[in-house]
Amino acid sequence: MARRRLPKSLENLEFETVAEIYHTREESLRLFHSNDNHRFLEFFATLSNKEVDEKLKFQLSEIEKDACLNLLAAIEAIFRLDYAIRCEGRDKAAISYRFREYYKESAFSVSFEEVILEEWKGEDEITDSLISEIKGAFKYRHWLAHGRYWILKAGRPKYDFYYLYTLAMQVDAFPLMSP
Repeated sequence: MARRRLPKSLENLEFETVAEIYHTREESLRLFHSNDNHRFLEFFATLSNKEVDEKLKFQLSEIEKDACLNLLAAIEAIFRLDYAIRCEGRDKAAISYRFREYYKESAFSVSFEEVILEEWKGEDEITDSLISEIKGAFKYRHWLAHGRYWILKAGRPKYDFYYLYTLAMQVDAFPLMSP
């Protein structure tokens, strides 16, 4: 059977780009809610200062959740691209051989958490606890992506952008192959 190649869009976001977008949106929203906005009274004339502050706090929280979702999507994308490159190539690393075995059975339809992340356990300088932290973060990602309708029981009490960005920087240190 001929080996298929994954058609790569190359539209996946880099971690730094996600951070830049997040900070730009956050600053823009703060400016919108400030007296420096010449249309402030037009938008907020009927609201008390407390109501304006509550609205800002809620919208900042939503911007952060959007950024977290994008950051986690970027993390998954670089792992899945690495998997595809290892399956399509002839790399001699042990993890590449294991990935090619999964590829024979499932091609690119492997579970991110149960296959790709699990296979990274035990690789040089990759701790099981780091893999567990990533898996916990993806419970948060599933909660965000599927509508937040259940009570989240994840690996930590609260996920925020800065925690996830730090996690992304740890992932960035993995010996991942990139296109």
